[in-house]
Amino acid sequence: MWNKEQKEAWEGLENLWNEQPESEKINIQIENLVLELKNKTSEFEKKSIQKDLDYIKENTSDFEKDSIKKDLKQITSFLAKFKSKKKKK
Repeated sequence: MWNKEQKEAWEGLENLWNEQPESEKINIQIENLVLELKNKTSEFEKKSIQKDLDYIKENTSDFEKDSIKKDLKQITSFLAKFKSKKKKK
């Protein structure tokens, strides 16, 4: 689903994020929150979520997929501009 340009933009943003002084502390906090959420999610909830995701994947039209790709391309473009401006500072 990702093209080379999008992948590079996201990797660049990730690198920029990781270079920030507070990023390690924030990453640890996010990891802890994700683990806590996973531990508090029952097997029934996990199966229900997976069932919903499968339904969405199977019932997404080509028009919707194309629209999502277009949106991702715009977001990628924005992130590339943001990354470029942030590096100049």
